[in-house]
Amino acid sequence: MLRKLKIMLIILMIILPGRVHAQEAFIDVNEGMKEALKTIKVDVFRENTGVDGRGIRVAVIDTGIDVSHPDLQKTPGGSIKIVDYADFTDEGRVETKYVAAAGGNTIKIDGIEFNVAGIKSKSGKYHLGFLKEKQLDERGYINQDLNRDGDSDDSFGVLVTDPVLPGIYDTVYVDGNLNFNFTDERPLEAYSKGYKWSTFGRDDPGTEYVEESSFVVSEINPAGDTVKLSFDGNGHGTHVAGIIGAWGAMQGTAPGVQILAIKALGSSGDGNWDDIAGAVDYAKKHGADIINISIGNLSSSKQEQKAQSELIKKITIDKKTLVVMAAGNTGPGLSTVSDGGDSDSVITVWAYMSSALWSINYNVQVPGETLWYFSGVGPASSGSSLPSVVAPSSAVSTVARWDGAGYFLMDGTSMAAPFVSGSAALLMQKSRMEGMDVTAASIKKSLEKGARKIDGYNPLEQGNGLIDVVKAWDILKSSDPKESDIRKVEIKLPESPGYKGGILLRNILVGKIDINLTNMSENLMKLRLESDAGWVTADKEYVLLPRGKPRRVSLSYDFPEKPGLYTVRTTGYSGGRSVTDFTTTAVVPYDMAGNVSMNFKNYLLPARWQRYYFRTVAGMSELNFSLKVLKEKNGTMGRSLLYVYDPEGQKVFDDYAGSDYMASRDGITFTVKNPMPGVWEAVVISDYNLSDFGADRTYYDLTAAASGAFIDGDHLYLSAKKGQRQISREILLKNGSKAFRGNVMGFGLAEETQDTASELVTVRQGELARSTSFIVPPDAMSLSIEIEAAGAFSGDVDLYLYRKNDKTGRYEEAASSAGVDVVEEKIKMVRPVPGDYIAYIDGFYVPGGSAAFRIKRQILTDSKNIVVEDPVAMHQPGSSWKVKLHIDIPEKGTNFIGYLVAKEDGGNELSWIPIKLGVQDRELLVQVLPGGIITVREKDTLEPVDTTIIVNNIAYPVKRGSARIPEHIKIKTIKIYDDRYTTVIMKYE
Repeated sequence: MLRKLKIMLIILMIILPGRVHAQEAFIDVNEGMKEALKTIKVDVFRENTGVDGRGIRVAVIDTGIDVSHPDLQKTPGGSIKIVDYADFTDEGRVETKYVAAAGGNTIKIDGIEFNVAGIKSKSGKYHLGFLKEKQLDERGYINQDLNRDGDSDDSFGVLVTDPVLPGIYDTVYVDGNLNFNFTDERPLEAYSKGYKWSTFGRDDPGTEYVEESSFVVSEINPAGDTVKLSFDGNGHGTHVAGIIGAWGAMQGTAPGVQILAIKALGSSGDGNWDDIAGAVDYAKKHGADIINISIGNLSSSKQEQKAQSELIKKITIDKKTLVVMAAGNTGPGLSTVSDGGDSDSVITVWAYMSSALWSINYNVQVPGETLWYFSGVGPASSGSSLPSVVAPSSAVSTVARWDGAGYFLMDGTSMAAPFVSGSAALLMQKSRMEGMDVTAASIKKSLEKGARKIDGYNPLEQGNGLIDVVKAWDILKSSDPKESDIRKVEIKLPESPGYKGGILLRNILVGKIDINLTNMSENLMKLRLESDAGWVTADKEYVLLPRGKPRRVSLSYDFPEKPGLYTVRTTGYSGGRSVTDFTTTAVVPYDMAGNVSMNFKNYLLPARWQRYYFRTVAGMSELNFSLKVLKEKNGTMGRSLLYVYDPEGQKVFDDYAGSDYMASRDGITFTVKNPMPGVWEAVVISDYNLSDFGADRTYYDLTAAASGAFIDGDHLYLSAKKGQRQISREILLKNGSKAFRGNVMGFGLAEETQDTASELVTVRQGELARSTSFIVPPDAMSLSIEIEAAGAFSGDVDLYLYRKNDKTGRYEEAASSAGVDVVEEKIKMVRPVPGDYIAYIDGFYVPGGSAAFRIKRQILTDSKNIVVEDPVAMHQPGSSWKVKLHIDIPEKGTNFIGYLVAKEDGGNELSWIPIKLGVQDRELLVQVLPGGIITVREKDTLEPVDTTIIVNNIAYPVKRGSARIPEHIKIKTIKIYDDRYTTVIMKYE
């Protein structure tokens, strides 16, 4: 499983060059491209204005570009198309460490004799090395076969010379045809000097396949000891370049642009944000007006998030360069979009499809306008409601010549981004023709404001909608570039650094938040605040903002009762114009603590989907999803996909049900053992290809069910006053969707910080690093293992826990944590089997080859402080019962951990409910007053307290001892968890 940065490629279909013969009909490779350009009005704009992008430079940061492709040679004006080539990978790096005397006809290196007759060296010394096919990523699309001869065992000799100045090495010969003769090879300088290229292998025109691949020299160390040979061993970068500016048999969006090829990803599409940041810096320094980054989501590790954040900050500083980013193909889950931050210079693109594009490219019938379900969904981690816009996402375009005949159909947000880059180039050229001094921000805003919404899709899925270049130009030419270049009002959350475009409320709904507004203009500003949905209100309709001084505004939320995904935009207006906005995204889930089994029947048209959200609580032992696809009256059956995401946003399941080309099936199920408390997301998708199966829609039946004995919350919170030696509490438990006969037992207590240990290990690329072995005793209550990088780390590692089998003497896997693009892996086991354990860290992707990691573990033992009164009984699905707890409180410590364990009569442990017990000497007095007012004071002193109060599972801030909730809310529960005070839990019938 690949987990690093990915190119955004989903489907690949081979298409022959020019006009191809298929099913006895000629197909124009431009047919789909023409339709795509028509949907965004590029055809009309180019015809009306005469622009083609000339004078604009676009950097393509990707897998490289095949500079030999006939459609990427020239612009319509005859200028060179690919004007520069830089490489930030080491895929084609060659150490030319061998030195041989020049002057003779041959030289011998490692027993191999090469012909060098007539090749000059002013210093009298050649430098030599070898590029080995094996050094390419074995997962790359070129399959480590540069010369296309069917194997990956070749080594190409590389000769470096100094033909002009002694000791200044600037010319390279590569034995591409493997005949040990450098004299029949083309002498190459760095590509930007003469735009020359050569090939590995030599094509035989008489065969069906292309037996060569092109390369350039992107870098030569003047000392002659290293060289970089650069190529597109994937095809993705060449495809993106073609959509932007191809000119030949196929024509791209802006054929007149010139392109900077910047390779930051290897042949497999893997890369990292450090290389991409270097590529962005290079592009800006070498004159790029637009930078296209068709790359997938970054790692979810904190280190990778920091790397991307730093990159976005650098981009923001440059007001002239527009960066166009693919939203990513990691959807359809919430918050899966690539985070472009809230920069005025970055535009993020989702994947759009029209009915005509579906028909042309896939020969399927999909009514209306749609989006691709795999596109990354907002809001981003920054809180912004990305993506910015949508654009066509499926096209036949150029690919590396070695891959078939040089033209493929690809789709994804990678293909959508270059349509926007090409469109921006057209707008830039027209602006320069009109003498307008436009900025990246003004181009971005014109594309956003000129876009139109696609019916049936959330703003988190489409942003401002489908771009329209004609409307974008109308807006751009009538706008003031200086106004577009300045963010008039900056918004920040008091507890978060940096500008915030919004907030996501998922696992915890918050009834009120504060935002700080800062006037960034030169003048005093009167700001009017307006929200586009009634469930959000500001405490002030107007705010007076002096220059540079923040003013705090409170947003109050009265969430809709119907479960679903909601977004609202709060906009600030000054002088009748929008100067800032803030997006709130809220998930209102189905509560599985109240209804343990739910069923949903519905239907979807092709390429549409429905989202469902479910709240789970502590003690649920299983969360089960079942999806069935139902037959239509005419006997046909649609096709559905089911995606499931955990409360942290990690995808844990995807599969299909319904019709299939190979194996149709009417249903699928997925079960999560011991689901983490929080909000789970299930997305049901009706696939795009229903017409292949004679269906026009997908009828489905989705069931979600939770089992186990549980409470309403993520922990059972208890409290005691200092000096108390024992407490008794009556607890209400509920059974899930499966009946069981048994009872509940208690384990604990243990001080939450006791019995911890850690050790430092070195993790190497592709290897397993192990901890020292450790013993889990028979009275162990819980075992926790977690790892963290000892320093900055931007890779991906996994954690495995093994237990020794006493019978065989072998270690067997007991648990694992292998999140996608996650560094901070954790394993927690309740009531672990006693024995000898070892933890392993798998160095899946370790940049630099090795890194130090700390393995932390904690083993908490049962002190038998908890006694539960709960006789064995039969518990029916959905039934509730009360148990009584008697807890002996340890003399030392203030924060303790324990567990309630539901056991079947036969001894099988069904579920575990974590207990948190706090020992404090202060209590709170909570009073509910008319008008939605709740006061919180210290019980002994009556002093007002600042804290957080949770009413019906919605958190509200308590300031100066008072909180306000919407008056119409009927209070069911009030909870306060504050380490300074004993826990407050109030229930109302």
